Amino acid sequence: MPLYDVEYICHLDYAQQEALAKAFTNLHAERFNTPHYFVNVRFTDVSNQLVFRGGHRRKYNRVILRTRAGSNRTNEIYIEHCHAMVTQWEKIVGNSDDESLRTVWVMGALTTALEAGLARPKTGEEDQWLEANKLHFKELAEAGDEDFIELMKELESD
Repeated sequence: MPLYDVEYICHLDYAQQEALAKAFTNLHAERFNTPHYFVNVRFTDVSNQLVFRGGHRRKYNRVILRTRAGSNRTNEIYIEHCHAMVTQWEKIVGNSDDESLRTVWVMGALTTALEAGLARPKTGEEDQWLEANKLHFKELAEAGDEDFIELMKELESD
């Protein structure tokens, strides 16, 4: 369910986008106990978009994370996560001039969502939710749903 909106002004080729998507997905999955399948990463070239800060036009790279908030997700955890994202960005893209990741926003306002018809759990209840819905995931995988085939591989490898 989390959505990472990567808005960039520098050139990002497919390999860099794929590497960032995998890095952000892995970070999120590990930190927030979320299966990789549920993490979404979207890239938008905003180099021609008009953005004003302080009344002046500015161009910069940014990542906006839309995710669920919960009592077990403190500000400190989110700040650590932001720093980890910047570190991955700098390894993959760089940090000079137009390459630098200037802003990371975390929008913890995702109240709830449906994924393949199932309501997502509250934060901290992911393990119980996965276990309660594993049979449904398996049925979707057996029916040929590629996403759930990957999810079942992940769940069965843990």
